[in-house]
Amino acid sequence: MPKKEKNFSAGEVIFKQGEPCRFVYTVLEGRVEMYYEVAGKARVLATKTEDDLLGANCVLDGTYDTSARAANNVVLAVQDADDYIAQLQRSGELSPTAPSRPQKDSAPASDDDDSDFNFDFGSAFGDDEEDESPKQKPPRGRSGVPALTRGGGIFGAEREETSEPKQAVVKVERQRPPAPPKAAVPRVLPADIKRSPIREWLLEGMVDEPPAFGPVVLLASVAGDEDGSCRDAVYRVLRQVPDLRVKVVDSVISDPNPQRAAMQMRSWMKQHSADAGLYASLDAAGRLTEFRAVRAALPNEPRSAFLKEGSRFYLPVDMNAEHAALLKIFTVSAIVPTRLEHEQLLRLFLPAAVREAAPFGLKPMVGLNGEEQAANLTCFGSALSLAAAFKPAAVEREQAMEAYSEALKLMPASAPEYVFVNRQIGLLHQIAGEKREDVETLKKAEKTFMAAAEAVSASVRPETWGDLKIRLGKVRQRIASYTGSGEDFASAMGAYREALGRLKPSLHTEKWADAVNGLARTMQEFGAHSPKTTLLEKAIELYERELAVIDKERFPMLWAAASNNMASALFMLFEKKDDPDLLRRAVEVFSGALAVYDSMGAGKMAAVANNNLRRAEKTLSEVERELEQKKNWLDDILEDDAPPSDEEPLVFEKIAVFEELDDEEE
Repeated sequence: MPKKEKNFSAGEVIFKQGEPCRFVYTVLEGRVEMYYEVAGKARVLATKTEDDLLGANCVLDGTYDTSARAANNVVLAVQDADDYIAQLQRSGELSPTAPSRPQKDSAPASDDDDSDFNFDFGSAFGDDEEDESPKQKPPRGRSGVPALTRGGGIFGAEREETSEPKQAVVKVERQRPPAPPKAAVPRVLPADIKRSPIREWLLEGMVDEPPAFGPVVLLASVAGDEDGSCRDAVYRVLRQVPDLRVKVVDSVISDPNPQRAAMQMRSWMKQHSADAGLYASLDAAGRLTEFRAVRAALPNEPRSAFLKEGSRFYLPVDMNAEHAALLKIFTVSAIVPTRLEHEQLLRLFLPAAVREAAPFGLKPMVGLNGEEQAANLTCFGSALSLAAAFKPAAVEREQAMEAYSEALKLMPASAPEYVFVNRQIGLLHQIAGEKREDVETLKKAEKTFMAAAEAVSASVRPETWGDLKIRLGKVRQRIASYTGSGEDFASAMGAYREALGRLKPSLHTEKWADAVNGLARTMQEFGAHSPKTTLLEKAIELYERELAVIDKERFPMLWAAASNNMASALFMLFEKKDDPDLLRRAVEVFSGALAVYDSMGAGKMAAVANNNLRRAEKTLSEVERELEQKKNWLDDILEDDAPPSDEEPLVFEKIAVFEELDDEEE
């Protein structure tokens, strides 16, 4: 069957990796790039030009092993894969006795190509060979007698075998038994890739295992691990996590300052496009490993010192199955879900993993002192809290509270985890108190947040201190909602004001906006119980100031939340002042918040904003209908056959009618 020609424009994809191999292409004109897709990026492996084949070695496997796209405008000859196989059969190239020949194809040469098959390309009948190797044996006839030779050529002893042409038969050897598994050895990448960025970029994509598209963890070499055996053991453990890629750099982190060390790790993470980092060191006896799991640096993310320097935990060098399980859990918990793949990994892997590890994760580990035990309990409590957030379960929150509480007993107030653990315990109390509407549990949260704030210097760590004051304001606001006490409302507003005294809109934009929003909400809620409108008007002013600072494009969710809350305050102020302009403005602001929520895919928040908008629109429609009816009624009363006059008495008479109408309505 004649080949067809097909044109492809520059950048157009010809076929993708994993698609069924239905066609074999020959390049007639132009250039074609063969590439892998790794972590959403196309990494070019080879370029094909005229007369090169694309997909030829994939016809027997059934799927393309790489992707291909046109580098410029190309013309390809297209042949059906079945026709291509039949062509090889007719030519004898699929004969199992013919010598192998190199085949141009769509992927770089590899020792593992077609490892499951053994095809020899050539004749199937033992045609004349000039120089017979001493190791070769002459062919034998059907009777088992060796065939006669003449003039160095080999001829069959029974001539009838060659009297009729024979069709070439495809013979495929039985698949080889799988080789015994080898210990996984990491590809070690340079810590500084600036020396040859293109080469190292390509090497990172040319891995032995299939490319993964989930999160990437960067593992530094272990300080004190001379032969790399400890690092390789950690690498093998982490590779067991599904959809997790592990990269290894060829340098250690030995800086004793945890924050400077974490900064160094984050610079490597940025170079190698990693989502989390892990570095470790051996103790003096070479028996304990101190790990630090470092989160990616997200823009404008408030961080406590605990998060800035990485969460530390301790495991022995000779890890058993329990230690390996904790290593995987602690490392995965450091991944911030910034992409769908991250959230899927956490949602699918973490809940099941922490449930299995709970019996030994909450128990003391042999060989650790009190502070080291507390560090491990803190990490496990964080993993339990994160798992409960993705798959809510009361038992996991209770276990997290148990882990944090036990850690708090073991750690000194100077430990880097102290503030973080108090904040987490306060959050768990707050969640439980809001769920049960229990004021006493909320007061436990208030007490814990206060203890954490007292351990932080407001001048040295203003963002952490401000965050704790915001937490205090929120829990006090919830208490005030249940008690209705003016003192509780005033206490909540005081906490927000203290936070705003340290947070700066230019440096701590998100936390500053959170504090402004919380103060305005508290004023709005308290103002709803008062006949006066002062607090509602002040709340609207605060929302307006917040919206003036927040960049809608940069912080769309914050902007939408402030807009929704401000529109709600405008609606409440309308109910007190009966001013239709306030209601019209509320409808406009609700519409803006709804548009942002819809564009961001925030379904729940969009539903709230939509309900608010419909209520405001319905109320505005009723108000405008009443105003129109009043206007028409007045026009009927004042209607006169005489032309309208501008005399002063008529104006006063009309005003008097309005005043009478107001009295009747009252």
